[in-house]
Amino acid sequence: MTYWIVATGCQKLPSAKDALLSNLKSRTRDLVEQGEPPVRFDVPDGESALKFGSFDDLIRLTDDMAKHDSQVEGIARRIERMYLEVEPGKANDPSKEFKVLSQTKTMSFDKYLREWRWDDAKYPKMRGLTNNLTLLLSVANKLDEEARNKSAQFNELNAAKNNMLKKETGSLLARDLTDVLTPEVVKEDDFVTSQHLTTIVVVVPSSNVEQFLKSYESYAENVVPQSAKQFTSVKEEDGSQIWRIIMFRTATEPFMKKVREDRIGTAKVFEYSPQNYDKICAQREELKKECERQEKLMRGFCKASLSDVMIAWVHIKAMRVFVESVLRFGVPPCFASFIVVPRSNAHANMRKALADVLGKGTPDTMADSAAAGGDEEDYFPYVSLSFTPFTLKTF
Repeated sequence: MTYWIVATGCQKLPSAKDALLSNLKSRTRDLVEQGEPPVRFDVPDGESALKFGSFDDLIRLTDDMAKHDSQVEGIARRIERMYLEVEPGKANDPSKEFKVLSQTKTMSFDKYLREWRWDDAKYPKMRGLTNNLTLLLSVANKLDEEARNKSAQFNELNAAKNNMLKKETGSLLARDLTDVLTPEVVKEDDFVTSQHLTTIVVVVPSSNVEQFLKSYESYAENVVPQSAKQFTSVKEEDGSQIWRIIMFRTATEPFMKKVREDRIGTAKVFEYSPQNYDKICAQREELKKECERQEKLMRGFCKASLSDVMIAWVHIKAMRVFVESVLRFGVPPCFASFIVVPRSNAHANMRKALADVLGKGTPDTMADSAAAGGDEEDYFPYVSLSFTPFTLKTF
């Protein structure tokens, strides 16, 4: 959902802003998204206005504000993507479903924006606009750095889990033999290991089994005759079977070399150990539990961080509205700002309606330019900022 934050100069009378809002609701009733009527966006003005120094300070801030707006947006987008990775498919409309924690209250982002008030506890107005902006950016950048670090750690852990899953599945050639030749599969005399004897495992395509059985004893000296045995309880995958051959240790290298040369299968050295299997299973189970724990922590972190970044971002929008309004409508700061949510097919008509209500007698040429749907603020006879808090379709 895209919001438009708009502002115009007005009289000091308290009723002036209410009259503008009433007129705005009346003129845009058929142009806004259903259930999203225009509302006040109460940027501090008048006696409670933000402290800004001089006009020169505001002029210097104008370009910086747009740059910082984009900077915080980039941070919000990164954390938003992180949140989607650990909390997919949560809601169809993040603006309404994502929860913001502001001043001890939890609410949807849409409700937060529609009821927004300047957070004087976090950003005291007496501190001054520039100092508040510096504080806000430091908070956002700190969250960004923490998010990057946590994301890197989580991705590393996730990669280890994925590698583990790959070892547990796939073809016999690709899998770790520890996952294939388990205590349930291996019988007591299947593996012979002594000072002089060892057991070699060979993965053989089914089409080569007959040839393999005829020739394996001649692949090297000191291969134990008739020692080939198939692990029949291992399910064939990709048309392959798994066999074991017993031989003297001195025959290992020549035997494996001959298997490679004849391309009859793949020979592997494998030391079977039930204790090692149990140890690996325990390590993998611990890894799975750690991934689940870290994923839960990431969900909590992303949820809290995105809430904080969104709050900071809305305050930057408010600062931009203040700066643009004071530069355009003069001092003392006295202006009215609103939030409208235009239907996607009604932007041009919405611009014309806004020009009529907020343009304060602007020449028709400027109103026509606004109605044409241009997106540059200079075309509009009022302050206008576009705000798309979420870009991903679902959480």
